[in-house]
Amino acid sequence: MVKRTLTATLLAVVAVGEVSADELVWLDAYNVVWTAPSANSSESMPVGGHDLGLNVWVEAGELLIYVARAGCYDENGALLKLGRLRVNLAPNPFAGDGYFRQELKLREGCVEIRAGRGDTPEVTVRVWVEVHRPVAHVEIEGVEELTATATYESWRYQPMELRNDRSKYGRRGMVMMDYDQYAGEVVVHRDMIDPGEHGVVFYHRNRPGNVFDYQVQQQELEAVRDQLHDRLTNLTFGGRLGGDQLVADGTTEGAYANTPFRGWRYSTEAPARRHHLRVVTHLAKTETLDEWQHGLQTLSDAPDPSRDAAWQQNLSWWQSFWQRSRIVINPDQAGTDDVGWQVGRNYNVFRYMLASNRSGQGATPFNGGLFTFDPLHSRQRRHRIEGSGYSPDHRQWGAGLTQQNQRMIYWPMLKSGDFDLMAPGFSYYLDDNLINATVRVRHYWDHEGCAFAEQPSITGLPGAAMYGFHEGEGTARVRPGNVQPAEQSQAGRYADWWPGGLEPSVEANAAAGNLFDSQLDWAWMMLQYHRFTGDDLAPFLPFIEQAVLFYDEHYRFRHKQRTGEELDENGQLVIYPANTLEHHPAARNPSLPILGLHQILTRLLELPDEVSPPARKQRWRAILDRLPALPIVESGGRRILRPAENFSHRSWHMPEMYGLWPFEVYGPDLPDLELMRNTFLHGVSRGNRERVTAWTQGFIHYARLGMAANAQEKAVGKLRNGPYRFPTFWPEDIDWVPDHNWGGAGMVGLQEMLLQTHPPAPASLHGHVAGDRLRLGSDSEQLRLLPAWPHDWDVDFRLHAPRQTIVEGRVRDGQLVSWSVTPERRRGDVVTDRPARFE
Repeated sequence: MVKRTLTATLLAVVAVGEVSADELVWLDAYNVVWTAPSANSSESMPVGGHDLGLNVWVEAGELLIYVARAGCYDENGALLKLGRLRVNLAPNPFAGDGYFRQELKLREGCVEIRAGRGDTPEVTVRVWVEVHRPVAHVEIEGVEELTATATYESWRYQPMELRNDRSKYGRRGMVMMDYDQYAGEVVVHRDMIDPGEHGVVFYHRNRPGNVFDYQVQQQELEAVRDQLHDRLTNLTFGGRLGGDQLVADGTTEGAYANTPFRGWRYSTEAPARRHHLRVVTHLAKTETLDEWQHGLQTLSDAPDPSRDAAWQQNLSWWQSFWQRSRIVINPDQAGTDDVGWQVGRNYNVFRYMLASNRSGQGATPFNGGLFTFDPLHSRQRRHRIEGSGYSPDHRQWGAGLTQQNQRMIYWPMLKSGDFDLMAPGFSYYLDDNLINATVRVRHYWDHEGCAFAEQPSITGLPGAAMYGFHEGEGTARVRPGNVQPAEQSQAGRYADWWPGGLEPSVEANAAAGNLFDSQLDWAWMMLQYHRFTGDDLAPFLPFIEQAVLFYDEHYRFRHKQRTGEELDENGQLVIYPANTLEHHPAARNPSLPILGLHQILTRLLELPDEVSPPARKQRWRAILDRLPALPIVESGGRRILRPAENFSHRSWHMPEMYGLWPFEVYGPDLPDLELMRNTFLHGVSRGNRERVTAWTQGFIHYARLGMAANAQEKAVGKLRNGPYRFPTFWPEDIDWVPDHNWGGAGMVGLQEMLLQTHPPAPASLHGHVAGDRLRLGSDSEQLRLLPAWPHDWDVDFRLHAPRQTIVEGRVRDGQLVSWSVTPERRRGDVVTDRPARFE
């Protein structure tokens, strides 16, 4: 056999819609390259697109790939992977200590592996996901002919019980918020596997009697069951593994990371230089299984686009993606241990990971996204991982979408210009879930508004464990006549309200009950999305308006329930009983919703009459006029904003700082920025200011306050390499690996160091509510460059701003050597303290 060089078919980057050679040259230095195989799945490399996320690694001479897809929620509300693919080649280029190079190629959005038994590569494997369809490809090309074997492996070939370890870090972490500490049995139901002669179909079809049904009964919603939407029953997800010249070759059994699996093996009919494997996935809620199977078959049989055309489309999309924005720090230090360069690299690499879900029927989870791996290989040491039940589906806080954590995935997408990636995050608050969140408000309290719990289930209802079980321990509900004034008893917190036990509308968990803050955070994000893009606001207005109305309607209702009057003696709203970001049960007039309502209501009043009619605006003005005063106190000669009237600072969540970010009612050149500075430096504890783990946002506040040295230190803490082999697999310090809200908070902080934007301050917040004056100062929004950028970091950046604006700049040796703004008419809004040349 004549040995030949690898053809250009697999290796070349085809120039479809290609940008100039120099425009993306900065990106190639950020490719992640490994020159040795991996020890286990914790050393996997992410690749994604559409709404698929793959973990790719080579271990013990085999290529392994986990396949995950957004929206694949089972009967328990847990996000399940679709399975694992194991690929063997003969002759085996991965055997021994020969040539090996595995590279995440950001420009193409793929993982490429080149390997050989000697000093040169003999085989190239390219793994990629179609951006426009939920289809994954494995392309294999050898210098010589070889055979390939592909095995689809499932650990859900039989039911799996999740025993109650009585620890939130145990087996039931994957169903946490719904079934952790549940007294009954919790089972992950089996998948169905249908092997054929040339490929295998696999799927999970949700049964009735799922967590939605349990929640309806548990939360006393049976009377309105016909008005609620069940998104889980008959939801079916799975796919088909096939490829060129594959034939069935038996089954396998084994265990990986202590989890048993069964495999369905397919081998190529004859040796060849090129092989192609394809995983086609399908996710749909259908009345019958036949409908789902037809959908999968239709996608599998679709002639367009061809594989080559799909690859061309991918190249074009990824190049366009990387053109949108960038932050490139210390580019002359590329590939070194320089922490500034590392921070910039990881910002961009994590942005790539977020792009794995642009079309999903579910949000990217904060606790691992689509790239979790076997818990046995995690560094989580709070609970010993042993025995059955710790599968690749495991993640901590698994069956909920904690709102304040989830937001950190999506806030950085505004300034990065990744507006198309935001739809899956927004979708949780629209349509079916919005119906559920409004129906339960009308049922319990008979007033307007939506109530999204802080720890909600995927159903849009409060997580069953947060609501509290009527039996068992842990988060059990307090029954009438059995009130315990314990620290974690919600009824104990509100003994004056519910002396006989909690009413059915209130969650038992003290951290979750009466907590609705984050729906205002998401409402403001949607308004900012509209401000950045100019896109139609209509799809989001129902949620935004209901989120606002809830606070006014509910707390007038509560005050009347308590005193006979809707408002206090001064005609002001009293926000009580409330909570604020988990750590302030029984809070009175918390600062976070007051600040958020001032900003959101002002923005609603600014909308054109055709979007928000005058009658509606009269209501918004009335709500604005009766908002309570902020809980500001004097301490040590300084004005300090408290989390609530009856709480001083006590939490790393820092709800009292939300006026600085994300609500942006305080900022440079806005009134009372000193209030935020005093609160952060003299109210918030030092330990909470300095934390960089998970969602914590002290980094963002340092940047917003213009404290460059502190912000730089926190940027390094947030965005330097994590403890795993892949640099942006940040650890499970609080949540789960790879921690996505860790990376998202880091992205926001870095953006705020470079570019700050905010509208003029709401006039209502500062006592100016007369006439039509809604904001203090001019109507323009400043574009402040380098407000917290250190002088010893060079940087090239391109970021987005409100009103469809793009700002670019270059810093060298502490000087802003050039900058530009598009459209040019916004040049007058740019503010910088550093001399610069405008381009």
